[in-house]
Amino acid sequence: MDKLFERFKPGAKKKPKSGGGLNFGFSLPGQKFQGEGKSLGGGKPGKVIGIELPEPGSLGIKVEKRPNGTAIVASVLEGSQAEKAGMIRGDIVCFQGSGGQEEVPYALFLELAKAQQRPVCFEVRRVQTKTTASGEGNRSAEAYARQQAVIAAAEKRERAAKAINKKTRPAEKKLPDLLSTEEKRKLEEERLARMDAAVENQSEASKEAAQAAKMNEARTAAQLGYNPYETNKVTAGQARNATTAVAHGAIQNESGATGDMPPLPMVRPPTDPTTVVATPTSKNQTPVSHDFQVAYETAVTANDHDKVVNSFSILRKLIQNAATKGQGADETQAQKFRKVRLGNAKIKAAIVDVEGNFDIMMAVGFQLAEEEGESFLVFPQGFKGEEWLPTALALMEKYEKS
Repeated sequence: MDKLFERFKPGAKKKPKSGGGLNFGFSLPGQKFQGEGKSLGGGKPGKVIGIELPEPGSLGIKVEKRPNGTAIVASVLEGSQAEKAGMIRGDIVCFQGSGGQEEVPYALFLELAKAQQRPVCFEVRRVQTKTTASGEGNRSAEAYARQQAVIAAAEKRERAAKAINKKTRPAEKKLPDLLSTEEKRKLEEERLARMDAAVENQSEASKEAAQAAKMNEARTAAQLGYNPYETNKVTAGQARNATTAVAHGAIQNESGATGDMPPLPMVRPPTDPTTVVATPTSKNQTPVSHDFQVAYETAVTANDHDKVVNSFSILRKLIQNAATKGQGADETQAQKFRKVRLGNAKIKAAIVDVEGNFDIMMAVGFQLAEEEGESFLVFPQGFKGEEWLPTALALMEKYEKS
């Protein structure tokens, strides 16, 4: 009998040799676990845990006979030495030193439990899962262990799928930081400075060729009625607004009456290709500056029509007040009309949030200033505006009525 239990003694690693004429009333099948959870229907062998039960008497577990004749734990008595050792329902009993590959026959384990040999050492193979199979009390330990193995296999497949998705998922692109209006202005100034420097370094022949090309573009634009060299990316609504910034005609039907079709935009080419100015509303008005012209056309072509109309009404009032009331004798009152706080919600919506309007304010004479952490547009004291300021205000008012 001692030879029967040699493999359950502490430190025993190898299966004893058969023979010696001993007959225990049953065979020792030496069931080998095939690995990869095949004997449980799962997809992995599970975790192998060493168990030692040192106390005499009951082991504190109930085992069931598996289809292959080996032992599986059906239940663990609360407070028993088996519970203290960490055994749970569904553990498959294996010989120590086998790495969970050699399962203990059911009959042999019953004899071991009845014997007084202590301590008893063996291994259990356990399929661990995040999710516990439901209804474990209504079925055999074998069925419970099989379902645990199936759950483990499913969890393994899910982890593998997540790993593949993680590898194939495209890297997130970092969006570029948006530049402030002032930063855009500085970059544009640097670009223009580089262009000017490049022009200065050109040979006389290159300068003449460049000037001839510009003149040729201007003549082509005059013949076509629009500039084919200029690319503008605008929405349908913005394209409709662009007609207010340029001269245009109307399409007539066969009877000569003007139809409901919108007018085609016509870009008036400049007489001097190096200078672009807005057309005065009357012959006696002074043409606006190049900076104002660019800012004005940007505003009316890059924004929604109603948005521009509302913002121009506010801009005109701010500019007129700065050039008139802001130049009054009472400086305490006058300075209020020369300073515009960009943090004000209404002002921000009219100037900062409408592309081109900030540049309009800068073109008519306002200067950007910082005071106590806030940004302001400040109109100079003693300055009533450029000579072309009435023309600029008239253009904006005319657009408001369009």
